[in-house]
Amino acid sequence: MPRFIACVLFVLFSLPGISRAAPGDILFSDDFESAGPGCASLAANWSTTSTARSGTSTQTASSGVCSMFTNAGEVFVTSGSLDLSSATGAQLTAWVRKGADAFSEDPDNSVESLELQARTSSGSWVTLQSFSAPGLPDGAVTNVAISLPAWALHASGAIRFHQLGGSGSSWDYWHIDDVLVTETGTPPATGELSANGCEDFEDGLAAWLRSNTSRSGTSSATAGSPSQSMYLRHDAVTVTSVPVAAGNVETLSAWIRRGADSFSENPDGSENLIVSYLNDSGVWVTLETFTGSGAQGQVFNRTWTLPAAARHGGLQIRFEHAGGSGSDFDYWHVDDVCLTSAMPDLSAQKSVTVESDPLSGGDPMAIPGAWLRYSIEVTNSGAGSVDDGSMTIADDIDPQTTLFTGDLDGSGSPVIFTDGAGADTSGLSLPFTSLSSTTDGITFLNASGVAITPGGSFDPAVRSIRLDFDGAFNGATGAASPTFTVTYRVRLD
Repeated sequence: MPRFIACVLFVLFSLPGISRAAPGDILFSDDFESAGPGCASLAANWSTTSTARSGTSTQTASSGVCSMFTNAGEVFVTSGSLDLSSATGAQLTAWVRKGADAFSEDPDNSVESLELQARTSSGSWVTLQSFSAPGLPDGAVTNVAISLPAWALHASGAIRFHQLGGSGSSWDYWHIDDVLVTETGTPPATGELSANGCEDFEDGLAAWLRSNTSRSGTSSATAGSPSQSMYLRHDAVTVTSVPVAAGNVETLSAWIRRGADSFSENPDGSENLIVSYLNDSGVWVTLETFTGSGAQGQVFNRTWTLPAAARHGGLQIRFEHAGGSGSDFDYWHVDDVCLTSAMPDLSAQKSVTVESDPLSGGDPMAIPGAWLRYSIEVTNSGAGSVDDGSMTIADDIDPQTTLFTGDLDGSGSPVIFTDGAGADTSGLSLPFTSLSSTTDGITFLNASGVAITPGGSFDPAVRSIRLDFDGAFNGATGAASPTFTVTYRVRLD
């Protein structure tokens, strides 16, 4: 009896007309001069988790007399919601100054550092730039200029400043001024890491998040392919991918090379490179640490199998230079960073049982007039899922049988759908409205392959059926192998 199982993915999209911002348009700005006499309070377009640890002051400023500050301990200061959905591209600029005893008080250890973050469309926060308390001189000014990545350009965008901690009241200041978001008219770089894709750094690092732009970049000093690679150097620095929707991701691979005096400069001692990923609990997990002490110029071609905790909508990959000797020293080179998605591994088993025959009692036989039940059990043994709405089964009706098109499942459908139990749940459903419906999941076809409406009992005109399932067929995890079974009845003629 011919039969087959097919997975078909249909991608439909439209491009509705929308109004775009023009290059140079100001999408958000604050110079904090609206804080009132004496720079008394934050404007209404900011919210804070602690008014005792943030506010505005005249201690220092880039323009005018007022600036925003954070201090004392952990605090988040968040802008109002920014509709950036009409922006083709946007740049965020800001003036950030580390405190100093001359005008406030300086933060001095890593837990007193500051982060500048942007909100994703899912509501999570991603660090765009970090300001290291021990790494910056007291009173140092950083002029921020960041091209916002594509994931930040949506209707509920926002930015925030996060001070990680502090030593208590009136200590550990950071000062912020002239926060500005403008339309650039230039789409964000597309060379970002993606599921089932690679980053070869030929387009630079515009789609990567860097804690320090002088300690990271791209060059042609050495490369995996074809001519450019990323480098990390000097001292502590992190380079992080933008969030990747990675529900099926299985492996991460990368080309990594320890620097050498012949083309850059070699790290040594504890000047290590750490590769890590962000798991589904928001925790960074180390995949491997490459030690600074080792052969100059040594190349590592690595492939890591990622665990289930890496398969989520906000996966990020981070390369971290643990520290260095300053100046132009201690290079690590990274290239050909690739994510490979896990694939589904589908198997199907078709079986038949005799329900009844017109002659026998308790032991029915497959004789003319007997009713048979066909069952098709489908199992996904692969870690990858089948795309939402793409799972289809088509089965021909044996020419010696006739399909039953009456109520088999108790709700009018001639097909029974039985899902796997517990961890083996498939994630699928088989919708049924009526025999004549053209929008549910069951289609009846005649010998020419044309959809027809069956008669509601045994109908010889139906020569095949097609079952279109709703949902995404879950991937296997651990001992679980998602499965489902469909059952229908025929009469042996």
